[in-house]
Amino acid sequence: MDAIKKKMQMLKLDKENALDRAEQAEGDKKAAEDRSKQLEDDLLALQKKLKGTEDELDKYSEALKDAQEKLEQNLVFSLTKSKLVWQIGL
Repeated sequence: MDAIKKKMQMLKLDKENALDRAEQAEGDKKAAEDRSKQLEDDLLALQKKLKGTEDELDKYSEALKDAQEKLEQNLVFSLTKSKLVWQIGL
């Protein structure tokens, strides 16, 4: 009879330990899911920021290209003007 009581106590203790481990595992799972969700949100925010930065880069690249073209036109104009002034001076 004592052996049966002892076995019952051991089984009860094993059950309680298993329930505690299961509860801890559920808590760990929830924490991991929360962290995963936060990381996904962070990733989306960074992707949005990257898109904005790429759009801004495109805008400034186009502005740089336009400025370089204007500079080149002004340089050609200045050289042509200088050549005409020099020819008139002769």
